[in-house]
Amino acid sequence: MDETPLSFDMPSPVTIEKRGSKTVGIKTTGHERTNFTVILGCLADGTKLPAMCIFKLKTIPRDVFPLNVIIRVNEKGWCNEHEMHYWINNVWTRRSEVAKPESLLVLDSFRGHLMDSVKFHFKENNTHLAVIPGGLTSKLQPLDVAINKSFKYKVLYNH
Repeated sequence: MDETPLSFDMPSPVTIEKRGSKTVGIKTTGHERTNFTVILGCLADGTKLPAMCIFKLKTIPRDVFPLNVIIRVNEKGWCNEHEMHYWINNVWTRRSEVAKPESLLVLDSFRGHLMDSVKFHFKENNTHLAVIPGGLTSKLQPLDVAINKSFKYKVLYNH
């Protein structure tokens, strides 16, 4: 599992302008710095876990979201200890019909993953953690290496 930030206004990485132009205008709504967090996860067999979006809001938006997307809100719009517990209870523990199969979960060294209460909660659910050392996430985190970039591209061009 891994968290990745998304912006409400993701400017296209492609522009069209005459060769040699001194300026290239990019139209935005002004919200390109307004982010929310998406937690993605998958199993070793390629099964995708439900995505969890965390918005920087006080109440859950009334918009219609896909059924396989979990919506959360908090004051920062980030994953924290509380959101990790929610993810464990509502995504991780529901991934299998088998009651708490022994598992290995690969995580980066984000502080919210390493809280004692979170580690204990995983242990209660028969999950061993493999923590990727800081600075190596872009090389060793499967979601960073293979999923997050294509996910963001799909969100940008297929919405």
